[in-house]
Amino acid sequence: MKNKADQKKPLVSVIMPVYNAGNFLVEAIESILKQTYQNFEFIIINDHSTDNSWDIIQKYQKKYPKKIKAINLKRNLNKGGDACANVGLSKAKGKYIARMDADDIAHPQRLEKQVKFLEKNKDVFLVGSNAKVIDKEGKVIGIKKVPTSYEDIYKSFFTFNPIIHPTVIFRRVIKGKVFSYPKKFSANNDYYVFFKMLCKDYKFVNLREELLYYRIHGNNDTFNNMREKFLNTLRIRLIMVLKYKYRPTLKQWLINIAQLIAIFLLPSQVAKKIYLLSKGIINISNRFENFGKFFILKRHIRFFQSY
Repeated sequence: MKNKADQKKPLVSVIMPVYNAGNFLVEAIESILKQTYQNFEFIIINDHSTDNSWDIIQKYQKKYPKKIKAINLKRNLNKGGDACANVGLSKAKGKYIARMDADDIAHPQRLEKQVKFLEKNKDVFLVGSNAKVIDKEGKVIGIKKVPTSYEDIYKSFFTFNPIIHPTVIFRRVIKGKVFSYPKKFSANNDYYVFFKMLCKDYKFVNLREELLYYRIHGNNDTFNNMREKFLNTLRIRLIMVLKYKYRPTLKQWLINIAQLIAIFLLPSQVAKKIYLLSKGIINISNRFENFGKFFILKRHIRFFQSY
């Protein structure tokens, strides 16, 4: 039952797609339920998981029937989390949409800090944050840092995605229309729509605090089909230049060329490790022995800040 103070706060719709995340799902759900900001609805979409994810979701939905909406898809959408998120968006009622991944952990004050920021900054459409990186056991192994100001985010978008998607909260309705993800690409549709919005002068900001524990466990969707996803990012960047008048610098073009060469010449496992290093997701000193001979490539790490 909401108290009067809660009723005065804007409703947040937390949307979390789930696919075979049973090993980490309890921690993800609990981290949302334990938020200091409590005026939210929690929409969980099960993308036809084949593990015990739906059993876990049902258990929590029965325990918190007024807080959790559980949706069980009869077939796998096979288009990543954004397609599932659209299902959740169609059911959402909140003023704000908070994205969450089923293998991550939200900081207890995540919603409180981000809602407060958006309420004070009416000209900002989306706010994200930095993130601590954890392994599959929950141990902190790095920090994922991104540009914080609108200007730096805009400048960065042509060489890497400076938005950590599961940290974002954004306004559900823009210019009278409910936000939804396009289905233009096999993946990277969040990168496309956010880049497009930046080109149309929507403001994005990242808070400096690490408001998410971003989990790396070997099966993250980010690292599947890296070459295909990188080609998507190149297509998106070209669209932004040709159609939406984004003007990259010569340096940005050269970085894109270097990224393209590296992603197709290096073995995929090496590319993945350098990508993790480039993002600060893993610590160089802690991983020196594991990566040994590949440290000659260290000077090229900046080229992998792509998606």
